[in-house]
Amino acid sequence: MNTVRPNSELSEKEKFSHFLMEQCLSIRRWALTVALLLYIVFAVMDVIKFPSEIYSITLTTRIFLVILPLLYLNFVYWLTPPKSIRTNVLIMLLIYLGSGLNHILISYISGLYGFQFSELGMVLIIMFGCLLLALPIKPASIVTLIVFCAYATINLYAEHQLADLLFRLIIFSFVAGICLAVNLAGQKTLYQNYLLINRLYNESITDGLTKLNNKRAFLDQIERLTSIAVRDKVTLGLIFVDVDYFKAINDSFGHSAGDEVLKKIASVVDAKCRRCEDLGFRIGGDEFALILYGVDRKKLEETCFEIVVGVSDLNVENHDSSINTSVSVGAVLKSESTKITNNNLVNLADKHLYEAKGNGRNQFYLQSF
Repeated sequence: MNTVRPNSELSEKEKFSHFLMEQCLSIRRWALTVALLLYIVFAVMDVIKFPSEIYSITLTTRIFLVILPLLYLNFVYWLTPPKSIRTNVLIMLLIYLGSGLNHILISYISGLYGFQFSELGMVLIIMFGCLLLALPIKPASIVTLIVFCAYATINLYAEHQLADLLFRLIIFSFVAGICLAVNLAGQKTLYQNYLLINRLYNESITDGLTKLNNKRAFLDQIERLTSIAVRDKVTLGLIFVDVDYFKAINDSFGHSAGDEVLKKIASVVDAKCRRCEDLGFRIGGDEFALILYGVDRKKLEETCFEIVVGVSDLNVENHDSSINTSVSVGAVLKSESTKITNNNLVNLADKHLYEAKGNGRNQFYLQSF
C-alpha cells in the first residue's frame, strides 16, 4: 500500500542517516569545538615548552593537519549543519588520522631532543575519533588500526623498550575498544528508536482496515502539497470518492460485508497511486481521496474514469449473493498559476463529489480552475 512518509524519495538507509544526524548533531558540534580549543591550547603549550626548532615543526603540522580542518568543520556544523550523518565523514576521518599521526610525530621529535611528551593526548585522540564524532564503526576502526601501526613502527624505530610499547598499545587498544563498543551500542539503540518511531508514525497515519493513509495523513499532505504546488507553480489534482448506498450494503449484508467492500474499493484507489507523488487515503467511513501532484487534466480525468469503472467491475461475493458496488467521484485540478488554500481546494472537490451524486451517482464530476 502507498504510505505517506517524510522524504519518501530517500532510501531507508539515507533516512536513518538523517535521523542519526539529528540525534548526534549536538555531540558532534561540541566534540569539534572542544577538540579545536584543546588543539589550540596544545599549540600554545608547544611554544612554551619546546625550543623554536621543535615548535616550528609542531605548529605547522598541528595547523595544517588538524586546526584548519577543525575550523572548517566548526563553521559548517554551527552555521549550516548537514542533514546526513555521512556528510563530511571523510574529512573527519582524515582529522582523526592526522591528529593521531601528528601526535606520533611530535612524540618522536620530543624524544630526539630529550623532552618528555605525555601519552594522554593519544587517549584523547582515540576518544575523539572512536566515540565523540559518532563515526561509522568500520572506517573508525581502520583509522585506529593505522594509527596504532604507525605508533608501533615509530617506537620500534626509536628503539623504545618492547615491554613498555606493548603495555601502551594494550592500554590504547582497550580505550579504543570501549569507545567503539559504546559508539556501536549507541548507534544500534538509535536505530531501534528510529524503527520504533517509524512504526508508530506509520500506524498513526494508516487506516487499520484498508491500510491506506488515514484522514490525519490526508490533512497533513494536502496542506503540504498545496503550499508546494503554489510555490513551485505545479498542477495539483484532488479526487474525492464516496461509496454509493453504502448504508444499504451494511443493512442488507452486514458490517463484515461492508468492510470487505471498503477493502476492495481501497485496492482500486491504491492501484491508481502509480508514482511516489500519488497518495491514496481513506478519510471517512466510506469516503476516499487521492492527491495527484503534477498531473494534467487528461490524466486526472482518466484516473476518475478508471476508479468509477474499476469499482463497478468489482466482484464482492457474500455467501450465495453478489454485492453490486459503485462510487461517485468529484475532482478538481489546480492549474500551475492558481493560488488557492488547501481548505478551498478540499471544499471544491467535495462540492464536485455532490455534483456527481446529484447527477445520478456511479460517475465523476471534474472541473479545472
